[in-house]
This record gives sequence, C-alpha cells and structure tokens, in this order.
Amino acid sequence: MFEALRRSTKWIVLIVVITFVGTLVYVGGVNLWGGGSAGATAVVAEVNGEPLQAAQLNSQLAYRIDLLQAQGARVGGLTREAVRYDALQDLVLYQLQQQAAKAMKVAVDPAEVDQQVDAIRAQFPDRETYRSTLRQMGLNETHVRRQVEESLRLRNLREQVTAQVEVSDEEVARAYEAVHLRQLFIEADRDDAEGWREARATAEALRERLAAGATFAEVAADGEAVESDLGWVTRASTLPAALVEAGFQLAEGEISPPVETANGFRILQAVAWRRAEGEAFEAEREQLEAQLLAQKRQEAYQAWLRERQEEAQLVIHDPTLRALHHLAEGELEAAEEAFRQAIASDPQNPYLHGLLAQVLNRQGDQEGAIVAAQQAVATFDRDPDLYLLLGNLLREADRDDEAVAAYQKASDLSPYDLTLHLNLYGTYLQMGREEEAAQVRARLQEIQELLQRRQALQEELEAEASEEQAGAEASSQAGEAPEAEPEAEAAQP
Repeated sequence: MFEALRRSTKWIVLIVVITFVGTLVYVGGVNLWGGGSAGATAVVAEVNGEPLQAAQLNSQLAYRIDLLQAQGARVGGLTREAVRYDALQDLVLYQLQQQAAKAMKVAVDPAEVDQQVDAIRAQFPDRETYRSTLRQMGLNETHVRRQVEESLRLRNLREQVTAQVEVSDEEVARAYEAVHLRQLFIEADRDDAEGWREARATAEALRERLAAGATFAEVAADGEAVESDLGWVTRASTLPAALVEAGFQLAEGEISPPVETANGFRILQAVAWRRAEGEAFEAEREQLEAQLLAQKRQEAYQAWLRERQEEAQLVIHDPTLRALHHLAEGELEAAEEAFRQAIASDPQNPYLHGLLAQVLNRQGDQEGAIVAAQQAVATFDRDPDLYLLLGNLLREADRDDEAVAAYQKASDLSPYDLTLHLNLYGTYLQMGREEEAAQVRARLQEIQELLQRRQALQEELEAEASEEQAGAEASSQAGEAPEAEPEAEAAQP
C-alpha cells in the first residue's frame, strides 16, 4: 500500500517539477495548470483590458497556500486574505509577460517543445503510467504540451529582453577582489547621546594608540574594545556598507579611522589583499563572469517587469482585493473606505472586520480598531487568529486583563498550535504575567511531547514502507530465480 502511494505521488511531483522548473524562475511561481470550477468565472481584475477570472485566482491561491504549509506555516483566515492578494500579483505579472511575449512576437521552436515533452514522458516507466498520472491531475497530454510551450515562450521572452546585457572585465575584477579585514569594535547606544559621544572619543583614542605602534590585541586587552576577524570581504559582502567602503580604501597593513555603524564604532585593518591577477584569478574568471551575467540579467528582467507594472492599466473589481491593493500602496484612507464597502456587501465575513481593524490601528484609531476586531470575533468566534489580533490591540491600549482573556480564548481554540503558544509565552513574559506564562509553558511541554510521538509514528510508518519495498524486491528476485534452476540441475551427476 505504502509503496503504491509513494510511486503515485512520485510521478505527480515529477511531472510538475520537470514541466515548470523553468517557468517558475521567470514568473515567480505561477500555477500554470490553472483549474477551478466552471462556476468560478467571475472577473476579479483586468490587466490592460484582459480579464483575470476567479478560477485562476483560486488556483494560484491554493498553490501559494500549499507552499506555505509545506514550509510549516499555519495559514489562517487573515493570512489567507493577504496571500490571496499575493496570488493576484502573481497573475498580474504573468499576464503582463504573456502580453509582452505576444506583442514582441516571441516564438517557440516546436522541435524544442517535442524534446521537452519527450523528456517528461521518458521519466515514467511506460506510457500508461504517464497517462494515468496526468488523469489523476485532471490533465492530458495536450495540457502538458501547451504548458511546456508556454514555459519556453516565457524563457525566450526573458532571453530576448536581456539579450543586450553584458559584463565588463572591470566588473569581473571588482567582483573577484577581496580584502582580509580585522576590527576593533566599540559598542554604543545611538539613543544615548552622551554614551555615543564617549564611544566616539574612546574610538579616536584607541586609533591614536594603534598609530603609535600598539597592536590590536594589546588595545583589546584593556577591555575598551572587542577584537574580531572579519575574514575575506568582497564588495558584495552583507557587512554594513560603511565598513565595506572603508575596508576597500585601505592598503595592506593600513588602519582606518573610526567607522560609525548602527551600534557603535569600528576600527579596521587590512590584513591582506586578493587582487584580480595571476593564475588563481584566471582559474575562476569564467565561472565568475557567468555568475555576474546571470545576476545582471535577472536584475535587468526584474527592472523591465517593474516598468511593465508601472505602465499597466490594472482594474480590480473584487472589493477586498481592491482594499488590499490600497493597503499595499500605503493608501490607508482609501483602504479603509474600500474595506467598509466590502463589509457592506459581505457583513458576515469576519476577516473583513479583522483587516479593517488593522487599517484603523495603522491610522492611529485605536478604539475603532478594537471595535472592528470585536466585531470580527462576534461574527466568527472559532478562529484563534482573530482573538490574537483582538488581544494585541487591547494590550496596546493597556487593557491587559481584557487582552489576556482574548489570548486565552485563542489558546483554547487551538490548544496544540506550537507557533501560537510560543507567541503567547513571549507576550505574557513581556507583560509580566508570570502565572499565565507558566500555564503556557506547561502547554508547550505537552505540545513538544505530542510532536515527539508524532515523529516516532512517522518513523515507524517509513520503516514499514521500507520493509514492504524490500519484500516486493525480494519477491521479484525470487520470481526470476527458477530460470537458473534447470542449468544448475544439469550440472549435477
């Protein structure tokens, strides 16, 4: 049983991955399979006059939720609405690329489509398994061919858009160069003006000692600074930009003036340099150039996509999505008005009230936000996320007892939600509610024990599946053994 299920799942995953691994790179992960019921034909938005239907949106929403849940995320009602807007943005980008490909007359070689389709089919043991897997997905071979063709068209669009992107020798050299840095760190709190001035004075005094011949170790030994090795730093380093810029201005052995960063001052020394020259550089040059070219093309394509978005005529018919669009654009008053219009059309939707509460809170209307959140839980009292929202708003208003009551309701509704209770535990500690924190800590222990039992059961099921597979393989080998028996018997006297 387990092996049959595993084989079936394997083929489904295989066909999705092979067909769309290229497309996902270009369109950000759009579920090209589409889908949805025949009744989901309402137009939720228009992109340059072309409709996006609810069926497409629902399919992409399901795809995004599956990805989040595969990462261990819990997708509640409030989160679902935000993800729904993200799904709309996916489809808008995809539609814009389709429109551009059509306008630019981007072609696809039928022979390459044949090759890709054949490659997919070749991953299956036989034609019937291939067709059976497609039927399980509600597809057929025509669907696969059409989607492979679309995937290749978007790939070709990307190549056509970025065809003029190049990498210069200077860019390759700058990417290769690195400086080995070590530092002295003098910590300070920027919000403490006097402490910040004292730290600056300390850093300048330490710099003078270094200039007079003291070593980093000697200076650090006095306890006024912490010495550390930053290793090899390239221009693409994730270190603060001020540090990278200062480091690349140093000659080998040179010590920098104090460099101001967010949490204090740092004094750098260039221990050594890696220059873009010699055999070591030439050995890496080709690969580095390819990496830079791919990066520049990706950046160029994303910039091109942003231009298409800015130029696009986007009309959103769905009132909730329209409100979320205003919210994403920072248009809080328009978002509030749109959410109120959506609520007027669908007053029993608790998540519209919850989203309105978030908008009102961002506008500074704390009391209005609490009222909206209370309306959300009054409309639907079975979602822990709504009670968590209400609790957070009450806590911000210093109504701690009411906040704790809302938090407790969230806990009761989802007693074995690890993320929720970790959140509540930290919140209670911050509030100084030791009794409630102790109760949540005990609940977290229960959840941990449950997860351990679940893990043990999963390992047991996997072991059973492995034994079943081993038995099937042994039976298969035993079935082949009789072919050798006559030869063995003939050898006997």
